[in-house]
Amino acid sequence: KVVTLAFLLHDIGWSQVTESEIAASLGVSGLALNKTALGPKEKHAIEGTRIASKILQEHKAKLDLSESEIDLILKAIRYHDQPEQVASQGNQIPIEVKALVDLDHQWSFAKEAFWQDVYRKGIMDPQTYLDNLEKDLNSYFVTEAGRNMARLHLADRAQEVADFNSQFLK
Repeated sequence: KVVTLAFLLHDIGWSQVTESEIAASLGVSGLALNKTALGPKEKHAIEGTRIASKILQEHKAKLDLSESEIDLILKAIRYHDQPEQVASQGNQIPIEVKALVDLDHQWSFAKEAFWQDVYRKGIMDPQTYLDNLEKDLNSYFVTEAGRNMARLHLADRAQEVADFNSQFLK
């Protein structure tokens, strides 16, 4: 229940981010964010936590949520892009936060997202983006299960890139 609600609400904060901030958030090399991208990412997490808190408190009884479950959902939303901040506070990263981090990060390795990112980030060679994803994979995921699933997606993207190159770069 905690992971499901956190997953459903984790990106709700993007509704409070301007289009120019969203464009700035795409400033990445592989999966590593540049300084310009960090601001909007941080804003969406903070705003998402605020909005989710209101929603969860309003529907607490209907959802049968305890305060500790709400706190965990909000922690997952707040730190889903920066789970190391939970650890830097002297806490272990709860498994629910790890699950949300890895579920969210799988999107970058999915077919639709990969090709969308190649286009919207202006990457001229899909192989470059594929190589960057592969290079960053181990540090991007917080569980071995997440890494293994991403490797499977990466193998599929590699085949697609090879097919793309053989078809369009003859």
